[in-house]
Amino acid sequence: MVNGMSRHRSAGRGASAQTRFASSEIPLYFQLASVLREQVLSGHFSTGDRIPTEAELVTEYGVSRITVRQALTLLEKDGLVRREVGRGTFVTEARPFTGEMAVEGSLDDLISLGMFTSVKLLDIHTVKATRVDAAKLGIEPGDDIVRCSRLRYWHKDPYCHIVVDLPGEIGKRLKKGDFKGSILRALEDKLHIQIRDAQQSVRASLADANLAKLLGTQIGAPLLSIDRLVMSVDGTPVEHVRTHYRSDIYSFSIHLHRDRAQRSWGPKSQRRP
Repeated sequence: MVNGMSRHRSAGRGASAQTRFASSEIPLYFQLASVLREQVLSGHFSTGDRIPTEAELVTEYGVSRITVRQALTLLEKDGLVRREVGRGTFVTEARPFTGEMAVEGSLDDLISLGMFTSVKLLDIHTVKATRVDAAKLGIEPGDDIVRCSRLRYWHKDPYCHIVVDLPGEIGKRLKKGDFKGSILRALEDKLHIQIRDAQQSVRASLADANLAKLLGTQIGAPLLSIDRLVMSVDGTPVEHVRTHYRSDIYSFSIHLHRDRAQRSWGPKSQRRP
């Protein structure tokens, strides 16, 4: 067991539609609805976005049109989407519960993790910032973002999928090789950007068709989703990272300690070896 990671048996590929999903006991329409619900609540689809058509969902998830319609009906009953005849299905304004707990840690831990696991670079390209992207990175909608997607491996098994967004003026200064290691290290050592801190949120999520294929798991399998925004010493956002971990390989642990002088509880950062 290293850093919450353990060996496992990879899920088989090329299975039937039924076995592509995480459970053979739960109706497919309910599992599909759960995956789509996760995409809406996580912000993968924003308010007003049109989600894929029935035909597109049939192709992507390998299910029948009846299954897709049943799944969309569940989402509509939950008030997450609205269906418009002749136009499609659109995301409504969702307000999920967002309780939080603050936990402190070390950015050195993040840099170390990037150095001791292997990475496969999937793609690097420049995209235009959406309204959500711009708000995260403190730039204007339509500005350039350098987006990198990667898989990290423990031995031969993919255990997480990472999407990194960098403001264009930063990302374009890095070389392809810089994206294969610790990007934080590259920002500090090569671009001389001093990192101050990061804000990170952790939540449970479900694997959609794309993540299931990349991570060698099943559709609807439980994942650990981490969203991180890294700031420089002047408070400028320099990196936005979205990571999905396989929960059967990776775990997230927190060590809490008691401050007896103040008789209160607080988190204690713990360096990895």
